[in-house]
Amino acid sequence: MRTKVLLTDGWRYGVTEAPKGNELPLLPEIMESVCVPHVWNVENPGQVGCRVYQRHLRAEEIAGERVFLEFCAVAGVCRVWLNGQYIGEHRGGYSCFRFELTEALNGGDNLLTVTADNYKYQDICPLGGDFNNYGGIYREVSLISTGKNHFDLLYYGSSGLEIETRADGLVKANVHVVGEGKIIYRLLDGETTAAQAEATPEESAVQLQLDNPHLWNGKDDPYLYTLRAELVVNGVSEDCVSLRCGFRDCRVDADKGFFLNGEHLKLNGVAKHQDWDRMGSAPTREQLDTDMELIREVGANALRLSHYQHPDYFYDLCDENGLLVWAEIPMLGMPDGNEAIIENAKQQMTEMILQNKHHPSIFCWGIQNEIAMLGESLEMYRKTEEINAHTKALDPSRPTTAANLFSVPFNSELCFIPDILGYNVYFGWYHHEMEDYDSFLDSFHSQNPQVPLCVSEYGVDGSPDLHSAAPKRKDYSEEFQALFHETVYPKLRDRDFVWGSFVWNMFDFGSFARNEGGCQGQNRKGLATFDRKIKKDAFYYYKANWSRDSFVHIGGRRFARRCGEETCVKVYSNQKSVQLFADGADLGTLSGCAPVFTFEHVPLHLGENRLKAVSGSCIDEITLLGVTEAEPSYIYVDPNPEYNVKNWFTQEESSDKLFDPDCWSVLDPMRELLADPRVLAMLEKEVPVLAADFEFAKSAPVSLLKIFNLRRKEFTEDFVKEINRKLGTIKKPK
Repeated sequence: MRTKVLLTDGWRYGVTEAPKGNELPLLPEIMESVCVPHVWNVENPGQVGCRVYQRHLRAEEIAGERVFLEFCAVAGVCRVWLNGQYIGEHRGGYSCFRFELTEALNGGDNLLTVTADNYKYQDICPLGGDFNNYGGIYREVSLISTGKNHFDLLYYGSSGLEIETRADGLVKANVHVVGEGKIIYRLLDGETTAAQAEATPEESAVQLQLDNPHLWNGKDDPYLYTLRAELVVNGVSEDCVSLRCGFRDCRVDADKGFFLNGEHLKLNGVAKHQDWDRMGSAPTREQLDTDMELIREVGANALRLSHYQHPDYFYDLCDENGLLVWAEIPMLGMPDGNEAIIENAKQQMTEMILQNKHHPSIFCWGIQNEIAMLGESLEMYRKTEEINAHTKALDPSRPTTAANLFSVPFNSELCFIPDILGYNVYFGWYHHEMEDYDSFLDSFHSQNPQVPLCVSEYGVDGSPDLHSAAPKRKDYSEEFQALFHETVYPKLRDRDFVWGSFVWNMFDFGSFARNEGGCQGQNRKGLATFDRKIKKDAFYYYKANWSRDSFVHIGGRRFARRCGEETCVKVYSNQKSVQLFADGADLGTLSGCAPVFTFEHVPLHLGENRLKAVSGSCIDEITLLGVTEAEPSYIYVDPNPEYNVKNWFTQEESSDKLFDPDCWSVLDPMRELLADPRVLAMLEKEVPVLAADFEFAKSAPVSLLKIFNLRRKEFTEDFVKEINRKLGTIKKPK
């Protein structure tokens, strides 16, 4: 039988250069002792490079005829040597993989050498992304020993056991075997054998039928079975693998939405990256448990595990807790002429599916995210079709999906390749207005009534340190984040044809290149902070919408210092009515306002103001401090504010005059502007410093105003207005 030993301690680590070919890496003079999992660039996640790890394998850790080294994931490119002999390489930073060590072992000391290389290679997904590129051996490493007959440990990092279930109780099972023996399959309901079958390695695929299966029914009843495959030779068990599975049926209707086991279910989702503050990409299992506890508390029933394969332990948690999961590969860029990146995408998809398709929580496979950032092409459509077909061949039982950038036209081929579709839409934050979600969603559905649509990302940055009584876009306040979600979510919730939505993001996450809202290195769109210590007001808004647990929560508690004679107080609750008290005085009861009970004109006096919200047995209390002057630390002052075109409107210059729809303006997409030779000539003359950006911009959906804003340190607002005036003299082609 197999044995498995975690290789946690005993590692030495140091800086090296990426090895050439199969040559051993150069060892630094000084190597420090570390434990694995290990992330070497937590403090500076923008740093890339190659690191070398070494460990001696002890004799008692090697217990079988054949020995395998298992990595649950290594960032980027991993190369392995044993006793100086090159073992192999893996390219891709998020999936499990293994190497066989048997032939390189000797009878004495065995020295293992591993490099972890997080350089950006043009043949490895992702090519980029708004999240940190961590480095190191950041998930568990194990040594697995088996006999000569065993289930194949080298089959794409999987268990060697493949399972496909149907809601009618049919189980299709197959194993990949090295050696000989009889295969005995047992479907276990707890400790009871519910179905059984036998097979041989030559004809290993079987079907088992379970009558009246207990369905896996999401959060209401996430019931799980276990399929066990045993390899028996001459009556002796030589190897055994087990995977949990469930019976359920998922389908998506373009008009009516998502259905689980025949019942309509609106997918109320959040998205999640794997990293934690001070842990990088190596959170502990206890921290992953905390993530799940918070997701359960907010009441979500769906989860987009972005933008790559997550640890198997977390997919297990999703199975156990009844969450429906969008699983995806890190395909975030698809430049023409790069066939190698497609092969790597297919490799990562193969690994993700074969390692995870037994999970009943996973309902779809994501094939791309925002690949049209720099425009579209026929080659892009062909390659996306190729990845989609590859995915369907690996698992025809689940739909494929994709997350389009908001600017992808509704008639683009990218809308029709996957089975179901998402759009990442940030109206009211980066562009457009919050009200524009209505027309966007309705227009898409009107033009493509056959395409099942969701909103795969939406959200705004919110800092728990920044506050405003009059929140507005780009003030980064906790209050504006809450207002955004209060305004936008009902637009998604109330449209049946929107089969689901995924808040971006459940947690703040690392993004070293960001410096926004006074915070360096984080995307702060999370409902909770990077360290999971603070649940922002928007968290409680969604909890009031989604959770069945009775509660009241007074918002604005970190907006503690307030000036004026009165203030506005929001209470988030899923109860029918809420009563508010201030310093013991009854301020009244609001009914029928869930999930947001807004108490206007709450009296405020200097010093402490004690507020208490009550609904039945649910009580919450906070203290506000009345002050004479506004707290300056609550206000973010942007050192380089964007140009606000609304300030250009005057009585003499109306919006129609400044932005005549028949003429060009700074609001038009660069790819359209530069397609007009007259505009190109004018811009090359007037803004020569942007010439280097033009080649990129010819295929980009961004506006000229966006380009100016990105480089706003270089231009005055008057200069941008003058460019807009000159563009307005050029009529658009008919």
